[in-house]
Amino acid sequence: MNPRVRPAVLAATAAMLLACSAGAGVAAAEVHHLNCSAIEAGSGSAESPLNTLGAANAVMLGPGDRLLIKRGTTCTGLLAPQGSGSPESPIVVGAYGWGPKPRIVGTGPDVLLISDSSNLIAQDLDVSNPGDAPPLGEFTSIRRGIQVVAAADTVSNVTIRWMSVHDIAGDLNKDINGSAGIQISATGAPPVRFDDLLIEHNRINYVSRSGISIFGTNDPNRPASAKDSWPNASMGVVVRGNRIDQIAGDGIVPRGTDGAIVEDNVVSHGNLSGREIFDPRGSVCNAGIWTFHSINTLIQRNEVFGMEFNGCDGTGYDIDYRQDGTVIQFNYSHNNEGGFVLLCSANDIHSAEVRFNLSVNDGTTINEAPCKIDEGVIGTLDGMRFYNNTVVAPRPGTTLELTPLEAMIAPGSFEFRNNLIYGTTSRTTPMPCGDNCSNNLFHNLPPSGLAAITSNPRLLNPKKHGPGRLRVGGGFKLGRRSPARKAGVRVGGTPSRDFFGHKWATKKRPSIGLDQSARIKKRRHR
Repeated sequence: MNPRVRPAVLAATAAMLLACSAGAGVAAAEVHHLNCSAIEAGSGSAESPLNTLGAANAVMLGPGDRLLIKRGTTCTGLLAPQGSGSPESPIVVGAYGWGPKPRIVGTGPDVLLISDSSNLIAQDLDVSNPGDAPPLGEFTSIRRGIQVVAAADTVSNVTIRWMSVHDIAGDLNKDINGSAGIQISATGAPPVRFDDLLIEHNRINYVSRSGISIFGTNDPNRPASAKDSWPNASMGVVVRGNRIDQIAGDGIVPRGTDGAIVEDNVVSHGNLSGREIFDPRGSVCNAGIWTFHSINTLIQRNEVFGMEFNGCDGTGYDIDYRQDGTVIQFNYSHNNEGGFVLLCSANDIHSAEVRFNLSVNDGTTINEAPCKIDEGVIGTLDGMRFYNNTVVAPRPGTTLELTPLEAMIAPGSFEFRNNLIYGTTSRTTPMPCGDNCSNNLFHNLPPSGLAAITSNPRLLNPKKHGPGRLRVGGGFKLGRRSPARKAGVRVGGTPSRDFFGHKWATKKRPSIGLDQSARIKKRRHR
């Protein structure tokens, strides 16, 4: 729960009830009803609803007002609500009646457009924008499902939730004017940005190009270090509990943000329209969840699977360049052709943590690439740490996009510690892990680095696979006699909870892998 957004919803409900009971002295909030199936245009009451999107767009909404569309009906065109609520009484755009969510079918770039409106909640709508063709092809039109725009001033306290966004047949651009299921765009000059933006529990599928794409600022001058303040960045951005499937490009990408949180989402089957780096039409490279031009991004407890490779990227997660302070933790990645995580080498500050994650049957463990090569920069992996992850795959290792590589690209200060690397087939080539590599367990492949262990880790069920982060994750807990127990090395800044949420003493010697639970007690037979 976003503590700065959700309480406002509760406060709004309380405020409306208080206004009704108080009677005089408080401006009563209005409810505007829309039924696009109604034959005659009405006043907006439940008995006499508005009957066109144009009529609904002409209403100026204020604090506590609601614009509600009748369930089981279909509107065609653009819904563009006007006005702003207050922190205590946000505007609500949603549904009324019984039955399936009201459908809005777009005919232009956007279906639901929220522009320069603060303190607004949009929920319970079915949004599509198919054009004249099914999605996931290569189209020339910009098409989005939902777009939230900050053009004139900072937009605060906006929530998008419980939406069904599907069949968005857009082009393959992913810039601030690109195609997406949900697009967040700060188009105005700095300091225009977003403050307290919540995108939660939406269902997004069959979209070209991006699932959820965020451009939180037009400020090109991101601070070099995550320790520095960035007042022009969007803050309070939370993307939580969304299900995204069948995407031409990326799943979730926050940009221009400081402290964005991306958690408890499931992204599957993406990069479906990817193109390799040397494609004459231009490369189209996508990953499941990643960030760019940002600082202090937290990506946790997500699941990504089924990303295709198509010549570049295709990983579950990505530590790109032009970011600093990114943390990828407690996530589940499986069956991604491009691998578990892409690490971009660069020559600027780009610290990041990849820790306590589970990777099962991904194409490779680390897909590494000199992402600034077009600027003539190969760079290093300085500032990145990869520790306490559990990886189970036929061929765990590292690779360069397009060309297998048996040594990491100039790892620099890159750290690789306490990782449990479990090969399901025997390999003769060790996994390169840089000069700061220690206390890892390598099963079915030769050891690398210092203090390596090659014994069987005795996982509870290393053959477990499929969807479900915690359901599958339980199979990769350490058995009672696992040699990985208390065999790691302390890493500064380690979180006090592991993949499963177990609290553990970080001052003590950790176990190798994602499981830090107490030793399993032997059952007593009576």
